[in-house]
Amino acid sequence: MTQPAESLPFPEVFRRFRNTVGNRTFRGLVLVGTLQADTSALLIAGLNPERVAFLLTDRSREERFTDRCRIQLEEVVDQASLRCKPADWFCPDGDHSDVLSVYTGLRSVIERWRDLERHEIAVDLTGGKAMMKVGLAKAAHVLRLASVYVDSDYDNNRPVRGTQRFAMPEDPYLVFGDLEAAEARRLHNHHDYASAEKIFRDLAQRVPGSRDYAIYADLSAAYLAWESFAPQQAGAALDRVLAYSALPANLQSARATLAAQRESLARLTDINQRLTRRNPQVDEALAALNDLDQVLALLGSLHGAALRRAAQERYDVAALMRYRCLELLSQHRLATYGVWTAEPSFETALQRVPDLNERYRQAQRAQGFRKLYDLPERSIALFDGYMLLQALDDPLVRGWDIGEIRQRSYVRNASILAHGFRPISRPEYDQFASIVDEVLDRFFALNSLSRQQWEQTHRFVAL
Repeated sequence: MTQPAESLPFPEVFRRFRNTVGNRTFRGLVLVGTLQADTSALLIAGLNPERVAFLLTDRSREERFTDRCRIQLEEVVDQASLRCKPADWFCPDGDHSDVLSVYTGLRSVIERWRDLERHEIAVDLTGGKAMMKVGLAKAAHVLRLASVYVDSDYDNNRPVRGTQRFAMPEDPYLVFGDLEAAEARRLHNHHDYASAEKIFRDLAQRVPGSRDYAIYADLSAAYLAWESFAPQQAGAALDRVLAYSALPANLQSARATLAAQRESLARLTDINQRLTRRNPQVDEALAALNDLDQVLALLGSLHGAALRRAAQERYDVAALMRYRCLELLSQHRLATYGVWTAEPSFETALQRVPDLNERYRQAQRAQGFRKLYDLPERSIALFDGYMLLQALDDPLVRGWDIGEIRQRSYVRNASILAHGFRPISRPEYDQFASIVDEVLDRFFALNSLSRQQWEQTHRFVAL
């Protein structure tokens, strides 16, 4: 004869419930203290977490809710086998009977368990008043905590004893993940790679079969590191992307570009290692600046960053990057004459152009300088470098008015990020950018290289 459900002993109720738990486990479990002591006991014994916290109400404290829960546990499990003994249960002060007080109590728990990862903590949404459950569910979503529930069959609005079963509410990302992914793509394509990576990482963890999201997260991470001029970290992230044999369709078509970007990052890593030491040697600096491939990689990073900042209407930063492009171009060309702008020595250059000092003074005179200077003994500033190139009759500036650089550089100098106190307007930026583009065109023509292909390599792939 079947035993009536109402008379089922609690150990039998637990045995049936335990069969529904499977191998699920959490290190921390947060429960709402109501009048359903058996529900809490089932979860504690079934999940056996390392830590337990109760958000009690004044009434549940008065009725010694935790004591009743402990008695239920004694019926189904030896106390010695519990990883968290009742004496170690954490019960924050306060009457956690409304949404705000639930938030406050949960914050106390999270701060106390700060060494646990968020996904290692579960909150029980079974008991409590409706507003308490709403508050706990909303907080769990924001904090990325797991949600658990004791489901059961009902008869006349009462749970049927013995039908209790473990459940985890479906993550809304299963339905709304595509909306989040669309937002992550928008952020990525607007060059907010930090925010895009965070959303893609969450999607990769929470949406089943979401390998593409992990790939997108790695790509955003690579570009975030590249934006920070950390080529080694960027290269490691891009390696993870390229390691996938089957990329999403939009990235598969860009695989060649991604591979070219990985090569550029390798060159950037090499030049960084050479020139970012505390006291780099002159011969090392000249070797790096004479290496056209490495210069193209560094120049591409600066130019690409300028284009992205301009797209975000951050013209001051864009002008700063453009200005650095001009400097790098002159540094590279001067290096071909054995001149390092940080510690100039003109021994090699003078062998080729014995009257270099006089030519340098003539270049100053042609630009209207009232006071003329001899060859620089210390570091070489931007326009001084171009006057030196003119004195050397370098093909980058041969037959071209370098005064355009001096005239239009005032925009960068007036920027709040340089020597001025105001932001740069779009027309001012465009005027300065045009002179940089002119020098770039001369540089690529001089080296018989495709500027279009170079720009494509250093243009971050959109999603």
